[in-house]
Amino acid sequence: MVSGKVWGPAHLGELSVHLPAELVDAALEATKTRERRIRALPSRVIVYFVVALALFPELGYKSVFAKLCLGAGVLGTVSASALAQARRRIGVGPLRWIFEILRGGAPTVSGAGDWFGALLICAIDGTILSLPDTAPILARYTKQAGYHGGTGYPQARVVALIACGTRSIIDAVFGPTSIGETTQTPALLPSMGPGMIILADRNFAAAALLHRISETGAHYLVRVKNARHLPIHQSLKDGSYLSVLAGRKVRVITAAITLHTSDGDRTETYRLITTLSDPAQGTAGELMGLYHERWEIETTFREIKSTMGGGRVLRSRTVALVEQEIYALLIAEQLLRCAMTEATNAIPGLDPDRASCTIALTLARDMIVLGPATSTRPGPGWQALAGRIGDHLLANLLPPRRLRTGPRTVKRAISKYQARATKPHGPTQPARLTIEIINTTVGLTESTRP
Repeated sequence: MVSGKVWGPAHLGELSVHLPAELVDAALEATKTRERRIRALPSRVIVYFVVALALFPELGYKSVFAKLCLGAGVLGTVSASALAQARRRIGVGPLRWIFEILRGGAPTVSGAGDWFGALLICAIDGTILSLPDTAPILARYTKQAGYHGGTGYPQARVVALIACGTRSIIDAVFGPTSIGETTQTPALLPSMGPGMIILADRNFAAAALLHRISETGAHYLVRVKNARHLPIHQSLKDGSYLSVLAGRKVRVITAAITLHTSDGDRTETYRLITTLSDPAQGTAGELMGLYHERWEIETTFREIKSTMGGGRVLRSRTVALVEQEIYALLIAEQLLRCAMTEATNAIPGLDPDRASCTIALTLARDMIVLGPATSTRPGPGWQALAGRIGDHLLANLLPPRRLRTGPRTVKRAISKYQARATKPHGPTQPARLTIEIINTTVGLTESTRP
């Protein structure tokens, strides 16, 4: 018989509903990292501890473990070195296995921003995570060179595929920044398929990569450079036209997008290509408006790096533990997204954008201290479905999404001298967007104002 004190810290509060002990044990069995004898720190406990580290980036090992023990009603007296050794013992395998099971797990809804007709709206993009400046990490994750001496820390590039409506992670890969986004993207192709439309920026407009995306059965809507030569093969009635990209038929849409704010108007020309060749599948105006949903993936990255991570450098100091930590970050984000989507799905027609990630994260941290949720959640109706986190989310919904804009300037410049000469970062402003589809032979043919 083993004391409950040993197994007590194996929880994540109410998030344990989405990461049950049975799933963790299955991961340990599959990766052959389950212990042969019961230790003071069982592997199951350490998996939960590693994910908890992602939720509490500002706290040290002992403080995070104390929160898990407090929620379990036990007294934990474990040294930081013992916890670090236990992390090395389980390695990256169980966390990678769990992420593979959880990714794409947040249920989708039929609300705005989730589906375009019968196609699930998805986006692909990359982001950068800063890592500790240690010799073992520098052997694999190098610093980026550039102006002002380059980056101060080695960095990892994460490329993710998300569902824009719920912002749940469908798949993600990562590696050194020396490996570009388009080089990492093929690893995400198995997660693409029929019933999807993939949105991406100009960096992904490589013909060979787009053809491979199309071969999965998924459609794409990607921005390309305005100077790119795409000859007109057939003009369409909505102002778009059919062309050929490296031997494959594509549809080209060009538009003048004007942003109206109190400071004046700013216009930029966008050119998109898509495999949706028939205007009946989506007019040029509809597709140009759809492309704006690509920014949802930037919100996902902000939640991981700023809301949850606080903009901090990752804490792990070896390659194996840094990769373990990155998977823990992705798992924690997916768990929060599952809880948030579960809450908004409890009320028909409620847009997932109305759920606050900050509130979900705060409540998830509090619930770790209060202890794991019971199998039967309290409350009637939607409260039983959404749980305690969902209860607070639905009681504190964000206002409906509104169009705002802000200057894309660096708030913390590398050089203080450069910062003096740079225009200060101003607040966001309400904005109105006008989209005018440009027919390359006739001129302006369609105007939409979403």
